[in-house]
Amino acid sequence: MQGQGDAAPSVIGADYMAEVNGEPAVVVYVPCERVLRGDTEVTVELRQLEDGRTAVLAYTSLDALVENCGDLQPWASLPSDKVQHIQESSGAEVLLWDAALPAEQRKDSEGETHR
Repeated sequence: MQGQGDAAPSVIGADYMAEVNGEPAVVVYVPCERVLRGDTEVTVELRQLEDGRTAVLAYTSLDALVENCGDLQPWASLPSDKVQHIQESSGAEVLLWDAALPAEQRKDSEGETHR
């Protein structure tokens, strides 16, 4: 993910309000390219839908990501109020929550990993 340039970080998002109220921030999980130790940026994977639109996928739990993308899918966790920014900055037309990937796009340890 790219930095915000000269813009200050959000201070009114849901995660900021949770922190102010002493509640844990809501974390979501997104499929990404493989991340190596020392990397300072993450590349979130975009998916082409059958109708031609580009989508960002987000999952409400790590279990949901593994169930829908496969157990070898690299992932990143982030505060839930940042997902909309990822969609907007990536140019993706749609954001899908807890979407199951077709078998040929899954990254599973059972059998061959598809891509």
